[in-house]
Amino acid sequence: MYQKLWKDLYAGVCSINFYSDNGIRLVSLTGFKVKHYLVTDEAIYKVMKCNEVVFCFLKSDGYSLNYEFRMSFVEFEARINRLTQFENEGYALIDIEDLDMSMIPSLEVESGAGLFIGQQVAVIGYHLDQDNLSIKSGIISSFVKSPKGDRYIQFDTLIKQGNSGSPLIDVKSGKVVGVVGCRLSTASQSYENFKRIIDDNLRLLKESEGKINIMNIDPIQVLIANQNQLKQISRDIYRSITMTFGYAYELQTINNYLQESEESKILQLETVRVRV
Repeated sequence: MYQKLWKDLYAGVCSINFYSDNGIRLVSLTGFKVKHYLVTDEAIYKVMKCNEVVFCFLKSDGYSLNYEFRMSFVEFEARINRLTQFENEGYALIDIEDLDMSMIPSLEVESGAGLFIGQQVAVIGYHLDQDNLSIKSGIISSFVKSPKGDRYIQFDTLIKQGNSGSPLIDVKSGKVVGVVGCRLSTASQSYENFKRIIDDNLRLLKESEGKINIMNIDPIQVLIANQNQLKQISRDIYRSITMTFGYAYELQTINNYLQESEESKILQLETVRVRV
């Protein structure tokens, strides 16, 4: 069953890598093709100070490169800015219609089917600290509602950094039912809170920098360096954490949007034909 899922779907899943000016990989997410879009986690809206974005599709062995697409971060931003209505949905769409990605198969999104606790699911995605693509099995263990009333899918598959944006797949139908979002986990929320506390400490310390001198040493600078070290250590720990269960955003609006997009294109084409 999972072997067939892998065979049918692996080629449509990619890693999305963000690189700095000096070639350092800053962030890595998972994405998957749906028609003329790549779907991924909303985290792409928060990526900054990036120079180049690289999309990697692998072969069936899970580690050999099949296709690679590169673009500047400026071009990447232009491709997502038109679709900012999805920022509140937890996932994002990247327009790839004019790119030569016809060789990449499209995954199919489940439309309107009821999800249930105990349903078998699979996740196909990448890890931040590894370049290989993998498939994981699990079940829907529960549903969670946010304070805003949004419903998230809770599933019992091991999740790591880099899995954000992975498709959550119904094993029986082979269709995508959700998009994995790592920021929904308690580990992510704790990390964000810890980072916020450190940033507040750094702001307060910098206000006092240079005002105290003990034996030609500014103790405030020592404290600032200490806080930055804690921030780096916390980032490294967070990236290495393996979570025993994950959360995914339900794809509430994507099918309607894709259908409206197709109908709009057909209408435009018919209008052109009439004019001709």
